Amino acid sequence: MTNGPAFKKIQAEDFPKSKLYKSIDLASSGLGTAVVKVTDDFFAPASMMLNPQPAIHCPDKFVETGSWMDGWESKRHNSSYDWCIIKLGFPGVIHGFDIDTSFFTGNQASAASVEGAYCPTGTGLEKDIEWIKVLPRVELPPSCHNIFALEEQTAVYTHIRLNNYPDGGIARFRVYGDVQPILPQDKNEIIDLAFVGHGGRSVQVSDEHYGPGDFLLLPGRGKNQADGWQTARSRVEGHSDFVVLRLGAAGHILQAEVDTTDFKGNFPRQIKLEATNSSFQVPDDNAEWFTLVEPSSTGPN
Repeated sequence: MTNGPAFKKIQAEDFPKSKLYKSIDLASSGLGTAVVKVTDDFFAPASMMLNPQPAIHCPDKFVETGSWMDGWESKRHNSSYDWCIIKLGFPGVIHGFDIDTSFFTGNQASAASVEGAYCPTGTGLEKDIEWIKVLPRVELPPSCHNIFALEEQTAVYTHIRLNNYPDGGIARFRVYGDVQPILPQDKNEIIDLAFVGHGGRSVQVSDEHYGPGDFLLLPGRGKNQADGWQTARSRVEGHSDFVVLRLGAAGHILQAEVDTTDFKGNFPRQIKLEATNSSFQVPDDNAEWFTLVEPSSTGPN
């Protein structure tokens, strides 16, 4: 196993100012990320770490194994350490992690490390897989966000192994990075250029009070109102919100769909669609925008 890249720990209050903030959570179950194998999840299943919603605390809720915890929790008295192999929904370059121990106090994992592998056609369980150290062993204080930013990376991973020393609880596991899409070789094939699986991402948004702009790009239909972009109400006449989406690849836009599923009294009155070509992650003030769809009314649900 090779040595991992340099990293630094980021305080939770500094996270919005870091490069991780606008990265994609490659470990989100909303992207199709799933647990392949886990050594032990007696108290709480490892799959709960991948929930895109923040962890919650229900101190009065008990299940057969004891107090209900929102995350992965393994049995006590492990003579070695526990681990969990996760298949990312899409291959990606990793910029950092949040190994979140929220509400685990006295039962959190004492430490963790992360390894990665690239096996696009494998399960992640093959014996000949080369696991590469991505984050060395780090201590995990109780009930807090443990955020680690890596130095600039180029390696692409499809699978992650999260090591839990020696056992205990981890509420959420975020793997921040960029999707590295496998696009069709036929450039005439019609694809969704904004889809997160094709490398689309939100790079600028005016307001994300109820839901982030990145949710616009998730696979499938929205599950509920929490599974979409929603802004705060405004009392300013003529107010409008916007989101800037960087497409996964340059292309000719033939069709656009704006889906308001589950938004019944809070759908946008109108939408306008514009496009530009820019080499910057966020187009600068000199960008020339072309109107693709004039202001058009939308409907509920």
